[in-house]
Amino acid sequence: MVNPGAFQGSRKDFLTSKKEEYRAAMQDGVGADVLASIQRQYFKRYPVDFPHDEEPTAEVLAAVDDDLPDQETQAPNSSTMNDDEYAAALKALGMRRKTLVFRKAVSSSLCCAIYY
Repeated sequence: MVNPGAFQGSRKDFLTSKKEEYRAAMQDGVGADVLASIQRQYFKRYPVDFPHDEEPTAEVLAAVDDDLPDQETQAPNSSTMNDDEYAAALKALGMRRKTLVFRKAVSSSLCCAIYY
């Protein structure tokens, strides 16, 4: 069976819709900046904590405002949590970071594959 790829549905549609923008940015020598902008827009639509195998509703996607500042992720506070809660929060934060790094890497490869 053929591998369907990491991105499907509206996620793939979003990234492929950015193909020309990325191509022009590469030709202008600002590919890294545009890639960062595309990834920022992507994570506004598909947050890291949103399951990768679910599709957001059309209403959720339509409500995205790329001009709003990004929400800061709060680090766990050991003074307001017991040891078990703090350990669990640190573990969750670590998993979130790994997921973010992975999804950025995969989306970068998709953009680069589109360019070349």
